Amino acid sequence: MMVLPARRLAAELGSWRTVGPAYAALADRIRLLTLDGRIPLGTRLPAERELAAQLTVSRTLVAAAYARLRSAGYLESTRGSGSVVTMPGRGAAPQDDGGAAVVLDFSKAALPAAPQVGEAAARASRELPAYLNGNGYDPLGLPRLRQALADRYSARGLPTRPGQIMVTLGAQHAISLLARTLMGRSDTALVEAPSYPHAYEALKSAGRRLVPVAVDAHRGWDEDGLEQAFRRTRPALAYVMPDFHNPTGAVMPAAQRARLMAAATREGTVVIADETMAELTIDGRSELPLAAHGPAVLTGSMGKTVWGGLRIGWIRG
Repeated sequence: MMVLPARRLAAELGSWRTVGPAYAALADRIRLLTLDGRIPLGTRLPAERELAAQLTVSRTLVAAAYARLRSAGYLESTRGSGSVVTMPGRGAAPQDDGGAAVVLDFSKAALPAAPQVGEAAARASRELPAYLNGNGYDPLGLPRLRQALADRYSARGLPTRPGQIMVTLGAQHAISLLARTLMGRSDTALVEAPSYPHAYEALKSAGRRLVPVAVDAHRGWDEDGLEQAFRRTRPALAYVMPDFHNPTGAVMPAAQRARLMAAATREGTVVIADETMAELTIDGRSELPLAAHGPAVLTGSMGKTVWGGLRIGWIRG
């Protein structure tokens, strides 16, 4: 379960006071942070006393704000387990106004396949007989695909051999494999907040503790918060998306990438850089992969650049 420190929540709250009861303003601000994804669902909020001390308000005020969130369905509190962010139940039946409904699915940042995908699939099927004489089993993936992925990394300024590539069933599978391989059940993982929700699921699947570090669409990564989190928690693993971050779109500058890798190296942390979005640049310009600044493990997927239905991802070690 992700635990949100009081200091980090206070920074996210910003200038939360408005006209009216302070507890209502605090509750409303936390609700908005939940709705826009900056506080991920399933996050445990800081204890009332800790948040009150950080905000220099009374514990009674924070308790009233939490109670307001609970009554509205945005918080679940259990004795001994704290208060966890959730969403109100959706019990209302949809109303039929007689018109045709237009549904925009914002839950997946992906588009249907372009016509070229079908054409490429047809060409690939014609090459299938050449592979049927073998048993089809390769623990690391099809050698030709691994070569193509290695060539793309080399073209981006990161020399890569096919032996450094392992093909997976998408990015989430890659993250899950790495988490289960590199972390013990009592280990901590540093994650961005907000971030790709399925990465949270993959990291939490075996009971790992997640420590969030804020990412803002305008200011990017909280450098000081990042370095403090490394020093304070000494995480076994850190998960970041430095290129066109999901969901803010932020791109981590080269200097910040170097600083991130230096902090991770000092604490013995393995950094996973999710490059699923890395090739979505509009103007063709992009930063060097994070592994150019230190021993980061890179993951990627064709889910955004080609089509999610391919279920092709990879790990670059």
